[in-house]
Amino acid sequence: MRRISLLWGFIQQVRLSWRIMRDPRVPIWIKSIPVLPIVYLISPLDFIPDVFLLIGQIDDLAIIYGSMKLMEWLVSNQVVTEHRHTLRQENEGKVIDMTDYTRQARMSRNEE
Repeated sequence: MRRISLLWGFIQQVRLSWRIMRDPRVPIWIKSIPVLPIVYLISPLDFIPDVFLLIGQIDDLAIIYGSMKLMEWLVSNQVVTEHRHTLRQENEGKVIDMTDYTRQARMSRNEE
């Protein structure tokens, strides 16, 4: 049961990261953070060689997961909260329109 929970958490993090990367309010330099591990994955350097079955892949997944969490941490709380709310609604089968959230976010940005 714990494995399913970990897998579900990872899938949710990937979905959240994907939504954040597609959000126009997020700066491009933040969006590039999850892309950087791809360079690590294709490079010949590795913290734990993939020769060791399973353990070698776990460090790769940890770096990918860490980069997604770092991106989430750098993005404003408002953006992350909006996307989490939308994901929660999608998980419950209720797809909502984000135009109101986007409009409110733009208005609050213009006020600052």
